[in-house]
Amino acid sequence: MRFALAVLVAGVAQIFIYLRLADWVGLGAALAVTYIALAALGAGWFAARRSALAGALSVVLGVVLYALDTFFGPAGVGMSAIDLVLGVLRLVIAYWPYIVIGALAGSVGGSFRRRFVGAR
Repeated sequence: MRFALAVLVAGVAQIFIYLRLADWVGLGAALAVTYIALAALGAGWFAARRSALAGALSVVLGVVLYALDTFFGPAGVGMSAIDLVLGVLRLVIAYWPYIVIGALAGSVGGSFRRRFVGAR
């Protein structure tokens, strides 16, 4: 339960960054990646176990929610169901570097939790 809640909250927190893709230039890009990493770190912290997976899945969930928002908005008018599915898959594949960053950050979050709170 804690794992799913950690992934859900961190994924929803990342939607704001994905909706502001136009601001991902220069310093904005560095801040966006930092925000994604911190959200994934939080997912890893709260998940406690399988923290790297929690961080990676939080990024995947954020991207999927962003894709659904995009494709069910004005950009998705006239799209078929297969276009929606393939569009979501293409977007998730395009964000693989951020998924890796999320896994690394989630692992760090789990490591911090074990160090500061202890293994329970």
